[in-house]
Amino acid sequence: MSKDNTYYALKQKIIDSELEPNQAVNEENLAALLGVSRTPLREAIQRLENEDFLIRQPNGRLRVASLTIKEVEEIFQIRSMLEGYIARSAAKNATDKDIQKLTMMMEQIKHSFQHGDKRNFVSYGFEFHDYLSEISGLKTFEKVLNQLRDHSLRYCRYVSLHGDWNTQADEEHNYILQMIADKNEDGAEKAMRDHILSSLSTALERVKGIEAP
Repeated sequence: MSKDNTYYALKQKIIDSELEPNQAVNEENLAALLGVSRTPLREAIQRLENEDFLIRQPNGRLRVASLTIKEVEEIFQIRSMLEGYIARSAAKNATDKDIQKLTMMMEQIKHSFQHGDKRNFVSYGFEFHDYLSEISGLKTFEKVLNQLRDHSLRYCRYVSLHGDWNTQADEEHNYILQMIADKNEDGAEKAMRDHILSSLSTALERVKGIEAP
């Protein structure tokens, strides 16, 4: 496995909570888990330390980064501001072809939600958000969001593993699409902000269950 593939594979296991928050890890068990040698693994660990997915403790030992109320609040608050404006720009820029594509994505979100496919529900939801970023044309916004994306995805995966998203999440995506299709810029911005802050409330409920007092 190449150094990049080792990095992505290890990161995915953290995002998916296969390596759980606060779990102690070491090079030997990670190398065995991924089936790789120590050299690409060390580089992957360094990159994930820089991105705050792995924490090097004062004694030199490694652990998976915890999930915290403070971090989830910051990530989702930033997302609500940036993605609200992205939705506004998407409502302004979206073509008929974009609306068709978003509608297809919406069907995938709805289908996965109705069939209890939690993993794909989250994945399709992120694809929907990513496509809005693309058609908004706001490249700097997109770059900033990309830095938060995997941390945000980790929280969303955790919510899915330890409970359900309520039906509201499905309905909120529908309403965002409706506002964009109607070219209602104010409505799209508000619908997106409300949606992300609603997701924050759900994520906070789960994280409060694991964060130490």
